[in-house]
Amino acid sequence: MRTIAIIKKCLECEKDLILSSVEKEDKVLFFDNEEELLKSGECENIEVILGEPEHSTIHSMKKLRWIQMSWAGANKYTSAPDFPKNITLTSASGAYGCVISEYIVSGILALIRNLFPYRAQMEAGGWSQIESDDTLEGKRVLILGTGNIGQETAKKLKCFGCYTVGICRSFREKQMYFDEMYTIDSVDTQLQSADVVVIALPGTAETAGMFDAEKISKMKRSAILVNVGRGFIVDTDALTNALQEGLLRGAVLDVTDPEPLPEKHPLRFMENVVLTPHISGISWGGNEFTRRRILDIFCENIRRDKNNELKKNVIDFSKGY
Repeated sequence: MRTIAIIKKCLECEKDLILSSVEKEDKVLFFDNEEELLKSGECENIEVILGEPEHSTIHSMKKLRWIQMSWAGANKYTSAPDFPKNITLTSASGAYGCVISEYIVSGILALIRNLFPYRAQMEAGGWSQIESDDTLEGKRVLILGTGNIGQETAKKLKCFGCYTVGICRSFREKQMYFDEMYTIDSVDTQLQSADVVVIALPGTAETAGMFDAEKISKMKRSAILVNVGRGFIVDTDALTNALQEGLLRGAVLDVTDPEPLPEKHPLRFMENVVLTPHISGISWGGNEFTRRRILDIFCENIRRDKNNELKKNVIDFSKGY
Protein backbone atom coordinates (compact mmCIF):
# COMPACT_ATOMS: atom_id res chain seq x y z
CA MET A 1 0.00 0.00 0.00
CA ARG A 2 1.22 3.49 -0.89
CA THR A 3 0.16 6.68 0.87
CA ILE A 4 -0.07 9.41 -1.76
CA ALA A 5 -0.65 13.11 -1.08
CA ILE A 6 -1.96 15.57 -3.66
CA ILE A 7 -1.26 19.14 -2.54
CA LYS A 8 -3.05 20.83 -5.42
CA LYS A 9 -6.67 21.93 -5.54
CA CYS A 10 -8.30 19.31 -7.75
CA LEU A 11 -11.60 19.21 -9.58
CA GLU A 12 -13.76 16.16 -8.94
CA CYS A 13 -12.99 14.80 -12.41
CA GLU A 14 -9.27 15.14 -11.68
CA LYS A 15 -9.65 13.30 -8.40
CA ASP A 16 -11.49 10.55 -10.26
CA LEU A 17 -8.68 10.30 -12.81
CA ILE A 18 -6.06 9.95 -10.08
CA LEU A 19 -8.12 7.41 -8.13
CA SER A 20 -8.62 5.34 -11.28
CA SER A 21 -4.84 5.17 -11.75
CA VAL A 22 -3.84 3.90 -8.32
CA GLU A 23 -4.19 0.45 -6.79
CA LYS A 24 -7.22 -0.35 -4.61
CA GLU A 25 -5.05 -0.69 -1.52
CA ASP A 26 -3.40 2.73 -2.03
CA LYS A 27 -4.40 5.59 0.24
CA VAL A 28 -4.81 8.88 -1.62
CA LEU A 29 -5.12 12.11 0.35
CA PHE A 30 -6.25 15.34 -1.32
CA PHE A 31 -5.24 18.71 0.08
CA ASP A 32 -5.87 22.10 -1.49
CA ASN A 33 -2.47 23.31 -0.33
CA GLU A 34 0.58 22.43 1.75
CA GLU A 35 -0.80 24.10 4.86
CA GLU A 36 -3.70 21.64 4.93
CA LEU A 37 -1.24 18.78 4.60
CA LEU A 38 0.81 19.99 7.57
CA LYS A 39 -2.30 20.28 9.73
CA SER A 40 -3.54 16.80 8.81
CA GLY A 41 -1.13 14.79 10.94
CA GLU A 42 -0.42 12.53 7.95
CA CYS A 43 3.08 13.75 7.12
CA GLU A 44 4.87 10.84 8.72
CA ASN A 45 3.00 8.31 6.55
CA ILE A 46 3.26 9.89 3.09
CA GLU A 47 5.50 8.24 0.50
CA VAL A 48 4.49 10.13 -2.66
CA ILE A 49 3.56 13.77 -3.28
CA LEU A 50 2.14 15.58 -6.28
CA GLY A 51 3.14 19.19 -5.82
CA GLU A 52 6.08 21.32 -4.74
CA PRO A 53 6.47 21.06 -0.97
CA GLU A 54 8.84 23.38 0.87
CA HIS A 55 12.21 22.02 1.99
CA SER A 56 11.19 22.09 5.66
CA THR A 57 8.18 19.90 4.87
CA ILE A 58 10.28 17.46 2.88
CA HIS A 59 12.76 17.01 5.72
CA SER A 60 9.93 16.29 8.16
CA MET A 61 8.53 13.43 6.07
CA LYS A 62 10.58 10.37 6.92
CA LYS A 63 8.83 8.01 4.49
CA LEU A 64 8.76 10.35 1.51
CA ARG A 65 10.51 8.72 -1.45
CA TRP A 66 9.12 10.45 -4.56
CA ILE A 67 7.96 13.97 -5.47
CA GLN A 68 6.11 14.53 -8.74
CA MET A 69 6.25 18.23 -9.54
CA SER A 70 3.61 20.06 -11.55
CA TRP A 71 6.42 22.28 -12.88
CA ALA A 72 8.84 21.65 -15.74
CA GLY A 73 11.76 23.40 -14.03
CA ALA A 74 13.36 21.82 -10.99
CA ASN A 75 15.87 24.41 -9.80
CA LYS A 76 13.90 24.98 -6.59
CA TYR A 77 15.24 21.59 -5.53
CA THR A 78 18.37 21.08 -7.64
CA SER A 79 19.89 24.28 -6.24
CA ALA A 80 19.39 23.08 -2.65
CA PRO A 81 22.53 21.44 -1.25
CA ASP A 82 20.59 19.38 1.30
CA PHE A 83 17.88 17.82 -0.86
CA PRO A 84 17.55 14.21 0.41
CA LYS A 85 19.36 11.81 -1.91
CA ASN A 86 16.86 9.04 -1.24
CA ILE A 87 13.96 10.98 -2.78
CA THR A 88 13.22 10.66 -6.49
CA LEU A 89 12.21 13.92 -8.14
CA THR A 90 10.22 13.96 -11.39
CA SER A 91 9.09 16.98 -13.38
CA ALA A 92 6.11 17.79 -15.59
CA SER A 93 8.32 18.29 -18.61
CA GLY A 94 6.22 17.78 -21.71
CA ALA A 95 3.12 19.46 -20.28
CA TYR A 96 4.05 23.02 -21.18
CA GLY A 97 5.23 22.99 -24.78
CA CYS A 98 1.89 23.98 -26.29
CA VAL A 99 1.05 26.84 -23.97
CA ILE A 100 4.56 28.35 -23.79
CA SER A 101 5.10 28.14 -27.55
CA GLU A 102 1.86 30.11 -28.03
CA TYR A 103 3.25 32.81 -25.75
CA ILE A 104 6.55 32.91 -27.65
CA VAL A 105 4.92 33.28 -31.04
CA SER A 106 2.45 35.91 -29.82
CA GLY A 107 5.25 37.97 -28.26
CA ILE A 108 7.38 37.88 -31.40
CA LEU A 109 4.40 38.85 -33.57
CA ALA A 110 3.52 41.73 -31.27
CA LEU A 111 6.98 43.22 -31.80
CA ILE A 112 7.41 42.44 -35.50
CA ARG A 113 3.96 43.84 -36.37
CA ASN A 114 4.46 46.91 -34.13
CA LEU A 115 1.29 46.31 -32.14
CA PHE A 116 2.45 48.39 -29.18
CA PRO A 117 3.58 51.38 -31.28
CA TYR A 118 0.28 51.25 -33.18
CA ARG A 119 -1.63 51.30 -29.91
CA ALA A 120 0.37 54.31 -28.73
CA GLN A 121 -0.23 55.97 -32.11
CA MET A 122 -3.99 55.42 -31.85
CA GLU A 123 -4.06 56.87 -28.35
CA ALA A 124 -2.23 59.95 -29.66
CA GLY A 125 -4.70 60.39 -32.52
CA GLY A 126 -2.47 59.09 -35.33
CA TRP A 127 -3.45 56.89 -38.27
CA SER A 128 -0.50 55.83 -40.45
CA GLN A 129 1.62 52.81 -41.28
CA ILE A 130 4.85 52.35 -39.35
CA GLU A 131 7.78 51.84 -41.71
CA SER A 132 9.34 49.02 -39.68
CA ASP A 133 6.29 46.75 -40.08
CA ASP A 134 7.58 43.24 -40.79
CA THR A 135 6.54 39.59 -41.04
CA LEU A 136 7.69 36.32 -39.52
CA GLU A 137 7.96 34.71 -42.94
CA GLY A 138 11.57 34.11 -43.92
CA LYS A 139 12.97 34.83 -40.46
CA ARG A 140 15.79 32.66 -39.12
CA VAL A 141 14.92 31.64 -35.56
CA LEU A 142 17.55 30.21 -33.23
CA ILE A 143 16.00 28.12 -30.45
CA LEU A 144 18.23 27.24 -27.50
CA GLY A 145 16.72 24.10 -26.02
CA THR A 146 15.21 21.41 -28.23
CA GLY A 147 13.01 19.70 -25.66
CA ASN A 148 9.22 19.85 -25.60
CA ILE A 149 9.04 23.66 -25.48
CA GLY A 150 11.65 24.12 -28.21
CA GLN A 151 10.02 21.53 -30.45
CA GLU A 152 6.53 22.99 -30.08
CA THR A 153 7.90 26.48 -30.76
CA ALA A 154 9.69 25.30 -33.91
CA LYS A 155 6.53 23.53 -35.05
CA LYS A 156 4.42 26.69 -34.76
CA LEU A 157 7.06 28.93 -36.33
CA LYS A 158 7.35 26.64 -39.36
CA CYS A 159 3.68 27.44 -40.04
CA PHE A 160 4.71 31.09 -40.42
CA GLY A 161 7.46 30.25 -42.90
CA CYS A 162 10.39 30.58 -40.48
CA TYR A 163 13.72 28.80 -40.85
CA THR A 164 14.35 27.10 -37.50
CA VAL A 165 17.75 26.29 -35.98
CA GLY A 166 17.99 24.27 -32.77
CA ILE A 167 20.72 24.29 -30.13
CA CYS A 168 20.96 21.24 -27.86
CA ARG A 169 23.30 20.23 -25.07
CA SER A 170 24.73 17.23 -26.88
CA PHE A 171 24.51 15.95 -30.43
CA ARG A 172 21.26 14.35 -31.53
CA GLU A 173 19.65 13.61 -34.87
CA LYS A 174 17.78 16.48 -36.50
CA GLN A 175 14.21 16.67 -35.30
CA MET A 176 11.17 17.14 -37.47
CA TYR A 177 10.58 20.87 -37.08
CA PHE A 178 14.20 22.03 -37.10
CA ASP A 179 15.94 22.85 -40.37
CA GLU A 180 19.34 22.68 -38.69
CA MET A 181 20.62 21.55 -35.30
CA TYR A 182 23.87 22.28 -33.48
CA THR A 183 25.41 21.70 -30.07
CA ILE A 184 25.87 24.42 -27.47
CA ASP A 185 29.42 25.20 -28.59
CA SER A 186 28.02 26.65 -31.83
CA VAL A 187 25.88 29.31 -30.17
CA ASP A 188 28.22 32.24 -30.85
CA THR A 189 28.35 31.48 -34.56
CA GLN A 190 24.61 30.97 -34.88
CA LEU A 191 23.75 34.14 -32.96
CA GLN A 192 25.29 36.24 -35.70
CA SER A 193 22.74 35.22 -38.33
CA ALA A 194 19.58 34.80 -36.22
CA ASP A 195 16.65 37.20 -36.58
CA VAL A 196 15.04 35.84 -33.42
CA VAL A 197 16.76 34.07 -30.51
CA VAL A 198 14.58 31.99 -28.19
CA ILE A 199 15.99 30.84 -24.84
CA ALA A 200 14.13 27.76 -23.62
CA LEU A 201 16.93 26.34 -21.49
CA PRO A 202 16.70 25.00 -17.93
CA GLY A 203 18.17 27.03 -15.10
CA THR A 204 21.45 25.35 -14.17
CA ALA A 205 24.94 26.33 -13.09
CA GLU A 206 25.97 25.89 -16.72
CA THR A 207 23.34 28.27 -18.13
CA ALA A 208 23.52 30.92 -15.37
CA GLY A 209 24.72 34.20 -16.87
CA MET A 210 25.09 32.59 -20.30
CA PHE A 211 23.73 35.64 -22.12
CA ASP A 212 26.10 38.32 -20.93
CA ALA A 213 27.13 41.51 -22.73
CA GLU A 214 29.54 39.59 -24.96
CA LYS A 215 26.88 37.10 -26.11
CA ILE A 216 24.33 39.83 -26.71
CA SER A 217 26.86 41.81 -28.74
CA LYS A 218 27.07 38.93 -31.23
CA MET A 219 23.39 39.30 -32.12
CA LYS A 220 22.12 41.31 -35.08
CA ARG A 221 20.89 44.84 -34.35
CA SER A 222 17.57 43.78 -35.91
CA ALA A 223 17.25 40.67 -33.71
CA ILE A 224 14.66 39.93 -31.04
CA LEU A 225 15.61 38.07 -27.86
CA VAL A 226 13.01 35.85 -26.18
CA ASN A 227 13.55 34.33 -22.73
CA VAL A 228 11.12 31.76 -21.29
CA GLY A 229 13.82 29.74 -19.53
CA ARG A 230 15.09 31.29 -16.30
CA GLY A 231 15.76 34.94 -15.66
CA PHE A 232 19.33 34.46 -14.49
CA ILE A 233 20.35 33.06 -17.88
CA VAL A 234 20.35 36.64 -19.21
CA ASP A 235 22.37 39.49 -17.71
CA THR A 236 19.60 42.03 -17.12
CA ASP A 237 21.89 45.06 -17.11
CA ALA A 238 23.57 43.99 -20.35
CA LEU A 239 20.21 43.41 -22.05
CA THR A 240 18.84 46.73 -20.80
CA ASN A 241 21.88 48.59 -22.11
CA ALA A 242 21.66 46.85 -25.49
CA LEU A 243 18.01 47.82 -25.88
CA GLN A 244 18.60 51.40 -24.76
CA GLU A 245 21.45 51.78 -27.25
CA GLY A 246 19.48 50.29 -30.14
CA LEU A 247 21.69 47.19 -30.40
CA LEU A 248 18.63 44.90 -30.47
CA ARG A 249 15.22 45.24 -32.07
CA GLY A 250 13.39 44.13 -28.95
CA ALA A 251 12.85 41.48 -26.31
CA VAL A 252 10.11 39.15 -25.09
CA LEU A 253 10.70 38.38 -21.42
CA ASP A 254 8.57 36.14 -19.25
CA VAL A 255 11.41 35.70 -16.77
CA THR A 256 13.89 38.23 -15.41
CA ASP A 257 16.67 38.59 -12.88
CA PRO A 258 15.63 39.78 -10.35
CA GLU A 259 12.03 38.67 -10.47
CA PRO A 260 10.02 40.80 -10.21
CA LEU A 261 11.98 43.73 -11.60
CA PRO A 262 12.02 46.93 -9.51
CA GLU A 263 8.98 49.14 -10.15
CA LYS A 264 11.05 51.81 -11.91
CA HIS A 265 13.23 49.46 -13.96
CA PRO A 266 13.66 50.68 -17.56
CA LEU A 267 12.51 47.36 -19.07
CA ARG A 268 9.03 48.00 -17.68
CA PHE A 269 8.62 51.09 -19.85
CA MET A 270 10.16 50.13 -23.19
CA GLU A 271 7.78 49.98 -26.15
CA ASN A 272 9.90 47.27 -27.79
CA VAL A 273 9.78 44.93 -24.77
CA VAL A 274 7.05 42.41 -23.97
CA LEU A 275 7.41 41.87 -20.22
CA THR A 276 5.19 39.46 -18.29
CA PRO A 277 5.28 38.06 -14.71
CA HIS A 278 6.40 34.47 -15.36
CA ILE A 279 3.06 33.38 -16.84
CA SER A 280 4.02 31.89 -20.23
CA GLY A 281 3.51 28.40 -18.87
CA ILE A 282 -0.05 28.77 -17.61
CA SER A 283 0.07 26.09 -14.98
CA TRP A 284 -2.17 24.26 -12.54
CA GLY A 285 -4.46 27.14 -11.69
CA GLY A 286 -4.91 28.55 -15.16
CA ASN A 287 -5.30 26.10 -18.03
CA GLU A 288 -7.30 22.89 -18.20
CA PHE A 289 -5.23 21.38 -20.99
CA THR A 290 -1.96 21.88 -19.11
CA ARG A 291 -3.51 20.45 -15.93
CA ARG A 292 -4.58 17.35 -17.83
CA ARG A 293 -1.11 16.87 -19.32
CA ILE A 294 0.43 17.15 -15.83
CA LEU A 295 -2.02 14.58 -14.48
CA ASP A 296 -1.35 12.24 -17.40
CA ILE A 297 2.37 12.33 -16.55
CA PHE A 298 1.65 11.73 -12.87
CA CYS A 299 -0.76 8.86 -13.53
CA GLU A 300 1.72 7.20 -15.89
CA ASN A 301 4.42 7.52 -13.24
CA ILE A 302 2.08 6.09 -10.61
CA ARG A 303 1.73 3.02 -12.80
CA ARG A 304 5.49 2.81 -13.34
CA ASP A 305 6.10 3.22 -9.64
CA LYS A 306 3.86 0.25 -8.87
CA ASN A 307 5.75 -1.88 -11.42
CA ASN A 308 9.19 -0.66 -10.31
CA GLU A 309 9.81 0.81 -13.76
CA LEU A 310 11.85 3.90 -14.57
CA LYS A 311 9.63 6.95 -14.20
CA LYS A 312 9.23 9.67 -16.81
CA ASN A 313 11.15 12.92 -16.34
CA VAL A 314 13.42 11.84 -13.49
CA ILE A 315 15.60 14.81 -12.53
CA ASP A 316 19.34 14.29 -12.82
CA PHE A 317 20.81 16.45 -10.06
CA SER A 318 24.23 16.42 -11.70
CA LYS A 319 22.70 18.22 -14.71
CA GLY A 320 20.04 20.22 -12.90
CA TYR A 321 17.14 18.98 -15.03
